[in-house]
Amino acid sequence: MPDPQIGEVFGITFRQLEKIITDAYGVNISALKKPKRIKYWMPKNFTEETTTVWSYKQRGDWVTHDGRYRGNWSPYIPRNIILKYSKPGEIVLDFFVGGGTTAVEAKLLGRRCIAKDINPACIGLTKENLNFKPPTTLFDKYPIFEPKVYVGDARDLSEIENNSIDLICAHPPYAGIVHYPDSR
Repeated sequence: MPDPQIGEVFGITFRQLEKIITDAYGVNISALKKPKRIKYWMPKNFTEETTTVWSYKQRGDWVTHDGRYRGNWSPYIPRNIILKYSKPGEIVLDFFVGGGTTAVEAKLLGRRCIAKDINPACIGLTKENLNFKPPTTLFDKYPIFEPKVYVGDARDLSEIENNSIDLICAHPPYAGIVHYPDSR
């Protein structure tokens, strides 16, 4: 049953239903599994940042990027960080993966990526956002590596081999924006 219909049945608005779902799961899981139509594979007119202050008029919606996950960052930020501070084939770690913005950019830019989050719903959203195969002719500049994505606590990185990470690119969660169940 579509979300708006569920809201009608229970006498609440669509926004109220989204808030209830997001508060319970940390992400609006009802939005998962909707196929995304890829409009374009790279940001239009992208140039690497050369200053210390970065500002973007548009959020960025290439490939599978969108703003569904609260507290995520504009994909222009991890794109710039990854291009500036790593090389193709190197490993990028994001231990607060959220909706997968960094993992998507790592995949597009030919970096290996380890992506984890304590919230299983975030892992589902990240896997959904990584579910694309770029045309090989468009990306012959970089190899494509599928990110390793799994549920895990950022305080425990024991499964990662010492000195194996080339770049940490993680957007820390905002306090109180995303509710994590008390059972964690």
